[in-house]
Amino acid sequence: MAPPAPRAPEVAPVAEATRAAQAPPDAHAPASRAARGHGPDPALAQRWRRLLAFVIDAVVLTLVTGALWGRLLASFANRMSNAVDARANHAPAARGAYGRVLSHTTGPYLIVLVATIMLAIAYYWLLTGYWGTTIGKRALGTWVVSAADRSRLGLRRSFVRALVFVLGGEVVPPFFGVDNLWLTADRRRQALHDKAAGSLVVRTPPQLPPVQ
Repeated sequence: MAPPAPRAPEVAPVAEATRAAQAPPDAHAPASRAARGHGPDPALAQRWRRLLAFVIDAVVLTLVTGALWGRLLASFANRMSNAVDARANHAPAARGAYGRVLSHTTGPYLIVLVATIMLAIAYYWLLTGYWGTTIGKRALGTWVVSAADRSRLGLRRSFVRALVFVLGGEVVPPFFGVDNLWLTADRRRQALHDKAAGSLVVRTPPQLPPVQ
């Protein structure tokens, strides 16, 4: 009996494997949303990190300015107590006592408020400009960088960022809410003060060109 004829080499599986290797990634393995450009950059700081960093920075600033506000509140409480006693005792000074308390407190209140705003601006401006981060951001492992090349933001743009953030939140409280709502919807996780300064908040330290 004649021997069986040799079988042809099975090239189909080899050809299929070759085509699979040459096919684009989406054909045999789903790529991540960020790799396809549909999701945020993984280097961007998460929103919860930014929120906790803000809380820490707010605590730091409260401790720094606490003495100013504590003295103001103590003075207001003392004047109000004297006004209440004058009204209770029907003293001659009782007439308009509450009005005088408010008029005497308005000036110091404005002074303390302006000092608080200036300290907050200096805090965010200088730490971000020189260090690339604040105490709160550093505790959460985040830095502020240029949106263009991920370098350090520099003093000029960090000042714009601090000015918009502090003045918007302190002088126009609704701006603070809009600023943070914008952050939740923006693909690059930029708040309005980031847009104004051309900045991003990321989880890697910036490159360090000379401070400008």
